[in-house]
Amino acid sequence: MKFEVSKRDCTTRIGTLGIAGNEIVTPDILWYSSSRIKAPEFSPIHLSQDKIDERVSISSSGSFFYPDSEEDGETVIPPSLVYPYAFPSELHGTDAKWNYKHAGAIQIISGRALDKISRDAIVYVLSNARELFSNPRNFVMAVTKVREAIGYQKALYTPGLGEPSHIALLSYCTVDLFDSIPLVEKARKKILLFADGAFNVDELEEIPCSCPACVNKDTSFSGTLAHNYHAAFSEIKRVRNAIRNGSLRNLVESRASFQPEIASMVCVLDKEYYGFQERRYPSVGKKIVASSLTINRPDVERFRKRVLDRYVRPDSTKILVLLPCSARKPYSFSKSHRIFRRAIDFCGNPGVVHEVVVTSPLGIIPIELEMAYPSAHYDISVTGYWSLDEQKMVKKQLDSYLEKNRYDVVINHLPENISEFLGVGGEMNTCSGHTTSSASMSNLSTMLKKESSKYDVVSRNLRKQENVKSLLSYQFGNTSLTEDCKIRGKYPGYKIFCDGIQIGMLIEKRGLFSLTLDGGRRLAETGVYFVEIEDFIPRGSIFAIGVTDADKNIRCGDEVVVLHNWDVRAVGVASMGGEEMIESRSGEAVKVRHHKK
Repeated sequence: MKFEVSKRDCTTRIGTLGIAGNEIVTPDILWYSSSRIKAPEFSPIHLSQDKIDERVSISSSGSFFYPDSEEDGETVIPPSLVYPYAFPSELHGTDAKWNYKHAGAIQIISGRALDKISRDAIVYVLSNARELFSNPRNFVMAVTKVREAIGYQKALYTPGLGEPSHIALLSYCTVDLFDSIPLVEKARKKILLFADGAFNVDELEEIPCSCPACVNKDTSFSGTLAHNYHAAFSEIKRVRNAIRNGSLRNLVESRASFQPEIASMVCVLDKEYYGFQERRYPSVGKKIVASSLTINRPDVERFRKRVLDRYVRPDSTKILVLLPCSARKPYSFSKSHRIFRRAIDFCGNPGVVHEVVVTSPLGIIPIELEMAYPSAHYDISVTGYWSLDEQKMVKKQLDSYLEKNRYDVVINHLPENISEFLGVGGEMNTCSGHTTSSASMSNLSTMLKKESSKYDVVSRNLRKQENVKSLLSYQFGNTSLTEDCKIRGKYPGYKIFCDGIQIGMLIEKRGLFSLTLDGGRRLAETGVYFVEIEDFIPRGSIFAIGVTDADKNIRCGDEVVVLHNWDVRAVGVASMGGEEMIESRSGEAVKVRHHKK
């Protein structure tokens, strides 16, 4: 048995589980099969006590009290001793020792006792999964503890869980395998399962499904079970596609809108397990469809933290202009922000003016970061109404930013409803009605000309240099990369040159800088975003088995420099996080762009 990760998104991944010469794509369902209840024809893997047919199967070898013998060549869940989760920790320590002793390729594991982990196991079975799921906080705590204990390169199975409406959330919690037992149980109670919940068949005058059983109006046990199988199978494919497309979190949030227990688990994860999630979240991604849960999602919170902790504003800026967001992104490409930009360009000294966008769910966005994920990758319904959580978040972010970044003048060009809860305005409020109205733009232009004339003129080249420095400070947490360098090109096609040699280029699609080999050498001097490899020259992708060390701050999608004994061998983009590179023995670690000749 073996398990290998092939595609990552947010906290989770798609993997391949090899069993008895067959490969199963995860996340997936273990389909219960017996002589009385047949697994569906499309099921790739069975969960059964006896061998029913030729398909791959995982069987049980019983419990502590009634162990079954394990037959050679079969994949079995070992006999187990499991106490209820609520029992004292001492008892869980006892069952952990017993389960550890009987572990093989599969080990039973408890979230209450994690000191006995078999490093040879490939699949870990979370005991009491069903009991835990009834309590959102307990479930999240147990799953995160277990995942931290077993590492990212092992498969996790939660027996007794697998309803269609739960699959996205379970996958998001890094669970790789579920089973169809709840589908059978609900069918016996005449309950039809859907991705957005469960309904009694007698309560539905029209069944909103076009699977064969529903089309034939078969509401018997077998018909209801066939529908539940169809719903779960469809959802597992939907989840895997979401992982491939980088949109699983959007799917989880949509499922949470129908089910309070899922919303509770997402809230607990975001509020109490930010670090667990953030280490696995990529630094680049697809579009975020904002909901009430988006405000605390890890990549959004990470952006806010980096703006406050890493980002260095352009040195020459003395005047801050607070601007609203736009539907089109990046902002500077939108109609409204082109109007704002004209007022700034014609003020006589635009180099001293700094544009910062106020928005939800990100808080504030310095204009240099407008293309960096997730600044240019979110959609939110614009109604003019801000929730209390949004108001509190934005005000806290702005106050913290202004405490760190001191400006001589703060011009507020925000709509009145935003100005009110931010507590900004007064003489420096230039918005009158709509932000792009003639009166508003006249006020803004007049104020900018008046205030900018008080300072020495800042050249466009100097400001361009400072803008690049600010973006690099956000990307790498370091501002030394542009020392003694010149910036060429027109935004957004900036290129960095040092002594006539190009060291980097701003890539519009990523909103970040990509480095040449010479740029990698400068990055290596800072001691960040490095991947140490064994002694070889990478000609293509670098696989984790060749990695000996890596900066733990690396996230999937980050620009990295590849070294051997501090000799720069390549530059490229990380395909997994730094911690996972160190832990893994398989899979692509870095996609190489340039390598040493």
